[in-house]
Parts: sequence; structure tokens; C-alpha cells
Amino acid sequence: MLWLILGISLIGCGTESPKRSWELAAQGVFTASLSSQADYAVVGSLNHGASLWRMTDIERLYNWSHQSGESAELVAAGFSPDASRAVTTDPRTLVLWDTTTGQALAYWATPGAVLDVAVLNNNRQVLMGMEDHSAVLFDATDGSYLDTFLHKGAVGSVSVSESDELALTGSDDNTAVLWSLNRKEAVHTFQHGNPVRHVALSPSGSMSFTAAQGDLVAIWDNTTGQRLHTLHNKINHGAVSASFSADETQLAVGYVNRQVALYDTRTGQRLKVWDSGTRHPFRATGAAIVEVAFAGNRSIILALSGDGRLLELQIS
Repeated sequence: MLWLILGISLIGCGTESPKRSWELAAQGVFTASLSSQADYAVVGSLNHGASLWRMTDIERLYNWSHQSGESAELVAAGFSPDASRAVTTDPRTLVLWDTTTGQALAYWATPGAVLDVAVLNNNRQVLMGMEDHSAVLFDATDGSYLDTFLHKGAVGSVSVSESDELALTGSDDNTAVLWSLNRKEAVHTFQHGNPVRHVALSPSGSMSFTAAQGDLVAIWDNTTGQRLHTLHNKINHGAVSASFSADETQLAVGYVNRQVALYDTRTGQRLKVWDSGTRHPFRATGAAIVEVAFAGNRSIILALSGDGRLLELQIS
């Protein structure tokens, strides 16, 4: 998703600062994605185009281009659950990459404007959220279109469970829909009062996170379709990224106002808040938290900020 947003810092009582930060892009990013274990990142930056980073030593491994001699202006990126594959999209093309070799495995012209992507566990299929009111399941190895899931507005956010059984789509039609990929039908529809800007599935698919613009931000039970916890209602400071921990007991949420919040999924209680501040205190830059993920040991959250910084947030 394109999140070049000028964030306004709302520093409140009890907020903490990042433990460390690194500059991954000098002039900010178009979009970014962290792998599920936060060991790799794809960054679509203003100065380097698309690049793959290894998080263990903060090293840029590859610069990726969709067309020879041109920097890719990414609109979306995503990893397979095992991080062996990555997908990047610009306004014209979708590319499937091998993260070990850095080689492009397939190039495809997209059927329309892609707004978000999620890679399934088989490393072949990609769910694309589309501007044309659909989410399209696409085989990125042979170019075939497998299924289409319809909304009544643009689909700006998509997520899939690690089992490849469930998909979650968020749309401008004020709904998020949980889909069965096996049965090819809607399981639950989560109604909101405004366009749904971000969605995330827990790893097992037992819970959904949904965030509407200036409206409801919630955690849902995917078995019953009932709302488990209301994190915000009406005033939510722009929740634009989210990730469940591997054991699904915690949820990290990134906001437009440069903050990251940690929630207990069992109680809905907010446990911690970090404020990333700004790289240039006297010159405002876009610093929305465009991506968050729990590191492998779950004591650290990594966050990517719109001003090009990688942030390390200490949980305990």
C-alpha cells in the first residue's frame, strides 16, 4: 500500500522510545514489508527503488528493478510465510523473487491497479487487493487466475492465514470480509462505519484485526464472527499496520502519528506504547509506521517508519 503520509506526533504520557534505529532510506519510503519472523524486509524507497534487507545485520542484500535501468516505484510488497519468496508490485507489474538468490522468478502484467498483496504458504499463489473492487487469487508461477472475491469498493488491504485456508480483505465499502479459500465463499463480514484501511489475520487464522479510517479498530473471533475487543472507536489516530505474535497472545499496531501500540489479545488491554519521534526534529517528514512484526524471540518488535527508519522496540 502507498503510505507516504505526513504524520503528526502525539506524544503522550507513558510512551517509550525505540531502543535503536537505523536509516534504510534517506528520503522516505513508498511501501515496505517485513517477513513473518522479521528476518527480512522489502523496502520501496524514494532513492533506491525496491530493495531486500536482512534484519540480523541490517544489510541491504539486493536492489530489485521491475524494468532495466529504472527504479521500481512500489505500491505493495509481501513475503511468503517462510520468507523464501517475496512479491513486489508497481503500477504496471507484479514480480515474484527468490530471496536467497535475489533472482526474479516471474514477471507478470497486473490485471489492474494492485493496492496490496499477500503470498500464500505454497510460495506460488498471491492474493492481490485491487482498485476494481476485487481481490484476485493469482498463480505467480504460471500466470493463471484462480479465484476472484468481490467487494463493492476498492480492496486496499489483504491478509492470509499460514494454513492457506482463510483470507481477509478490507475494502472502501466499509467492510472486512473473511473468506474460505477452500470453499470459495465468505465466512463472516465485519461491518464498519468508514472504509477499512488495514486488516491482518493471526497465524492460525483464529482471529482477525480490522482498522477503519477514523472509525472502529477491533479484534474479531473468526469462529463465531463476534467482536472480541474494541481497540478504538471513532478516534483511532490512523492504524495502518498490524501483526500478531506467533503465539497469538499479543498484537502490535502501527499508527500514522508515529506510534506503535502493543495489545494483549486475550483482554484487549494496551500494554505498551512507543513513539518513534522524527529523524529531523525541526523538519517534519512522513513518519507513519508502515509495517510492524515481532522478531523471532518475541522480546522485540521491528517497525518500519515512513521516513525511512527501521526501529527496534523492546517489549521487556
